[in-house]
Amino acid sequence: MRALDWAPTRARLLPPDTTDFTGRLSELAALTNPAMLCSRKGASHAAALFVLTGAGGTGKTALAVRAARLAGDSFPDAHLYADLGGYTGVPTPVPDVLRRFLRALGATGPLPEDQDELVGMFRTVLAGQRCLVVLDDAADEAQVRPLLPAGPDALAIVTSRNWLGGLAGALPLRLGPMPDAEAAAMLARALGPRWTGKEDVDGLLALCGYLPLAIRIAAARLLSRPQMSVDDLCDQLRDERRRLKRLTAGDITVQGVLTSSYEALDGADREVFRRLALLRGYDFCPEAAARVAGITREEAQEALDRMADRSVVRAESEPGRYSLHSLARLFAADRLAADEDADTVRAAEAGHLRWLLDRVRAAADLVDPAMVRLPATEAAADGAFAASGEGAGSSETGGTAETDRTDRTDRTDRTDRTDRTGEVALSTVTATGPGTTPSIADHHRTTATGPRDITPAPTPAPAHREAALAWLDTERHNLLALVRHHRRFGDPAVCWTVPDALRGYYQQRRRLRDWIRMAGIGLAAAQGARNLRAQAAMHLSLGMAAFAADRLAEAEDHYQRTVALGLSSGWQEIEAAAYRCLAGIALALGDTATSEKYLSLWADLNETLEQRLDAAAMLPAGDQSPNEAPPGAPATPTAEPEPGGPTTDGTPAGDSPTAKKWSALSRREQTVARLVVQGLTNQQIAKRIRCSPETVKFHLRNIFRKLGIGSRVEIARFVLVSSWPR
Repeated sequence: MRALDWAPTRARLLPPDTTDFTGRLSELAALTNPAMLCSRKGASHAAALFVLTGAGGTGKTALAVRAARLAGDSFPDAHLYADLGGYTGVPTPVPDVLRRFLRALGATGPLPEDQDELVGMFRTVLAGQRCLVVLDDAADEAQVRPLLPAGPDALAIVTSRNWLGGLAGALPLRLGPMPDAEAAAMLARALGPRWTGKEDVDGLLALCGYLPLAIRIAAARLLSRPQMSVDDLCDQLRDERRRLKRLTAGDITVQGVLTSSYEALDGADREVFRRLALLRGYDFCPEAAARVAGITREEAQEALDRMADRSVVRAESEPGRYSLHSLARLFAADRLAADEDADTVRAAEAGHLRWLLDRVRAAADLVDPAMVRLPATEAAADGAFAASGEGAGSSETGGTAETDRTDRTDRTDRTDRTDRTGEVALSTVTATGPGTTPSIADHHRTTATGPRDITPAPTPAPAHREAALAWLDTERHNLLALVRHHRRFGDPAVCWTVPDALRGYYQQRRRLRDWIRMAGIGLAAAQGARNLRAQAAMHLSLGMAAFAADRLAEAEDHYQRTVALGLSSGWQEIEAAAYRCLAGIALALGDTATSEKYLSLWADLNETLEQRLDAAAMLPAGDQSPNEAPPGAPATPTAEPEPGGPTTDGTPAGDSPTAKKWSALSRREQTVARLVVQGLTNQQIAKRIRCSPETVKFHLRNIFRKLGIGSRVEIARFVLVSSWPR
């Protein structure tokens, strides 16, 4: 290494501090706390090293500069700063940075071209110096390592959108969108005298995604237009097709930051990123990404991990979950519309929707298999209503003012925030031409026209009830977002199919707010489509939710509407369910007579339904009569029943008084009587015939009355002595 021509200086290369810097208190404490700095140095005799990572626009540079200035007095010998240009497309060469640092430190003679020689000179100059180095926008570890100070009395702060896990000994600090209070304080400081404290800024902050860069741009737009109010700016930003373009101030743009991150991805990861715009809601799993991208789960997992390492998507605290910032989602939707074929996108969305609805139904069957629900064919039959004229070609969402507030909280804190996450900017996702968002009816007729297979290998449904409940707990916010999207842009059948399937889940978990919201959306969609059965299903859900909330009058009204719609549409199953619910309300109000009336109506309808099912089960394929021998088989003569004895199908025959008493019982009452003979308790009988113990008591009272007896022993004696089928 050549000798230096040297005129020592106290280099001061830090850029100006941001005057309106706000928040990030915990990160600042970590970066500037002397105790923390000492613990980072430890006994390794190495400089303290911090790495700030996060998506573009999260304020990494501002935080690094603020921390460096606050800690500057502890490092008086040199303050070095370099923009490494990691996301400019042409990262700054390391030798260029080293020469700049050496000149700032006092080197006056010619400097070598060899990088290793420059590194040696740099470390020699800084030996024993109390210095700090800020390396901004690093591309990778290889660009950073030669620029790090080596002494124990130094501090290095590196910022990067990439996860620089290869830097040994570094303390990583990941930045995301700002918390509510900090974002509001930042906007107030940026506006200065323009801020009155009376503005309703929540909507503006949400439209900015609580991203520091976007908030700063919004403040600049307000300051440059004194006549513009916060509400005026919100109205402009609600247009999702133009939001990114309007978040511009001079040469600073949100779209430019997103473009640089997008262009740094490889081709396959870009396609996955674009397809993520098709997913509804806050977060997603690798299976969902695989469905929309047309790749395997393993490929999707690897792509998401790579994008998380580049801060393009965010890895959530719950394992296997990822999220996409609302502004990044808008950008992905723009790229999807510009770069991919409309038919291919439509096929990908339809395939994901089919997969998701199948999973929802499978989970619902595990949670409560006895719950009355619309058949899948009923939902699929209404797919024609999807051609609403909006959807794919429209991106006006109207009410997305609070789309991204949950980007800043753990998923477990999102119980009451679905109204914000569900309205994420989603309409431009399907801006792929004159078509509309795929409907349920498209599921079995849509095929991919692109070069890739969009049907990955099936992923297993939840294996048991607890797994189904856990999966629905995880996806419930996203399912509400899906329903909201299809209410405005897609297939209305989705709006009632999902809440109909989730009725048992909501009853189990008692998530009343979500239940009422989703069923209300489904009811509005069903009324618009004039689907009577879907309306009945939604009224039943709303009634059950109201009953759970102890609003009995409201619940009774919904149940009465369910009965009327069930009668009008010929859907006896839901009519019976409504009668049973009405009996419960009457019982809760102390009206035993009315409760018994509704239970009787329920029992009679159940008997009718059982007879219909029994008749269908007795007919083999081809409408074969039960007494008709199959082709090629010898005919079997039918035995004549003995007078007054049981028939061959297990029911009494003849005109004896005992037979008449038996025939007076309904089929369900006969079943209960037989189970009494077996010695089953009311609880056991209720499980066997899938009803409540109170309903069993109701049947027993009817049996006592019709047979003129008063105990279970007498029921058993009647059945046994009469020799009716057990």
